[in-house]
Amino acid sequence: MGDAFAFVLHGHLPYARNSGRWPHGEEWVHEAILGTYLPLVSTLLDLRDAKVPFRLTVGLTPVLLEQLADKDVIDRFEEYAADQQRRAEDDVRRFADLGDYSLESLAARYVDHMTRILRVFRRTISRDLVGAFADLVRSGHLEILTSAATHGYLPLLERPDAIRSQLANGIAATSQRLQIDPAGIWLPECAYTPGLERYLEEFRLTHFLVDAALLEGRESQATTAAPLVVHRSPRWASGDGATTEVRYGVPGRADLLSPYLVGTSRVAVIARHPRVSGQVWSALHGYPGDGVYREFHRKDEVSGLRYWRVTDSSSGLDQKEPYDWDAAFDRTNSHASHFVSLVRAELEDHRRSTSKDGLLVAAFDLELFGHWWFEGVAWLGATLRRFAEEGLATTSLDAHLRTNPPREATQIRRGSWGKNNDDSTWLNDRTAWMWIELERAAARMEEIVSYAERGAIRRRAVAQATRELLIAQASDWEFLITTGQADEYARERFRTHLLRFERCAEIARTGDGEDELRQLEDLDNPFLNVDWSAYRAAAVH
Repeated sequence: MGDAFAFVLHGHLPYARNSGRWPHGEEWVHEAILGTYLPLVSTLLDLRDAKVPFRLTVGLTPVLLEQLADKDVIDRFEEYAADQQRRAEDDVRRFADLGDYSLESLAARYVDHMTRILRVFRRTISRDLVGAFADLVRSGHLEILTSAATHGYLPLLERPDAIRSQLANGIAATSQRLQIDPAGIWLPECAYTPGLERYLEEFRLTHFLVDAALLEGRESQATTAAPLVVHRSPRWASGDGATTEVRYGVPGRADLLSPYLVGTSRVAVIARHPRVSGQVWSALHGYPGDGVYREFHRKDEVSGLRYWRVTDSSSGLDQKEPYDWDAAFDRTNSHASHFVSLVRAELEDHRRSTSKDGLLVAAFDLELFGHWWFEGVAWLGATLRRFAEEGLATTSLDAHLRTNPPREATQIRRGSWGKNNDDSTWLNDRTAWMWIELERAAARMEEIVSYAERGAIRRRAVAQATRELLIAQASDWEFLITTGQADEYARERFRTHLLRFERCAEIARTGDGEDELRQLEDLDNPFLNVDWSAYRAAAVH
């Protein structure tokens, strides 16, 4: 019992295996491994070895786990990392020849940094990132959230079979790769629509997060605060505690520091705290914008490495000042202290106003740390140390819910953590055609699943069709088109996977084309034991 704080870090990348290199494609994964996932694992292992008490919740989407466990991806990552190290070594010599000893020293720091990170990769975790995360779960330091298989935007999929297929394959991949039974889920894009909790309940998931706007300011839709007896989730029950009485329809604003049951379900919703999360997210006031930190957007014209600092938000890239490695990493300590004091103040304010324990949740994209914000993983480690030093508990969502099951229920409005908290980033004039195509393909799945009973080739074709449809359903393609970050690449990927889906459907229908099917299986190989039964169930009914 008592106040607690939870970091939630959401790790996700689209399926990029064998799908191009820089600037879009598999190098997304390589960059994230070198910049984010390896530094994070290294930091958490160091904290554990130092016996610093901490708990962290990390969402690793199933499609990300599949790529991190893929031998080809890992082999090519090692080639990428070795190349980055060689670039730094070349810079040392180049800057020395130019007589620029400041940049020579900075390039040498990159060499040391990459050498240490690769030592962790090769020796400490034996090239097994997924195994390292699983080890941290076993030691009680991590909770891993599952997600929809390929990060499909569930409220817009709409069809029950498509939603169930995303959830079934996602949960199975998380379970198989990490050897865990996941309790919580990161809903893709934090996107919720009323009734979605019933699907989560069906798959024995007990909690998810939403953006605060989906809860904040919502008046009760009930006229009374009548007690409601619900069956407590088996994960939360202890002893004879099979049921618990919750209050439903309590009028007033939602308490963002309390979990709620959603409607009459056994699934809890937890809000991301906007002010505390914004201390990192905010483009104007967040820590990553501090002038001392490394500038992400300016690269050396020869090596592509970054040798400049943010300086200030108004300066152009050509006005950025040289990066000071020691000053930047020293700043993470003061920012860690500030963050812990902010969390403590919020929890104290909550206790004064409610007389209740509070759970404060700050949630972020994992790739912000280390990749975008170079010093971010160091800040995270310093912050976890500071929490421990000050005696303020960090917890995982599952651990908190086991000892503090929610006793109030609420309704949530439809929305996401995207622009305007709605669906518009994924459904708009530029992407509406994609949802028509996905609906048509899902309907076709109901037709072709029956072919799986007609022989091994057809069964393999149905399995591969399921994979291709899952990849096409990823929310990334609409996001990249809407934001303009990789419009043509996203359109091409989306169309390619639907064309591969159609070819698999035809092979399933005819039983002809094994050589072509083998090629498709080699190109797109996530979810080894892919499950198409959601569509079979829909076809039967």
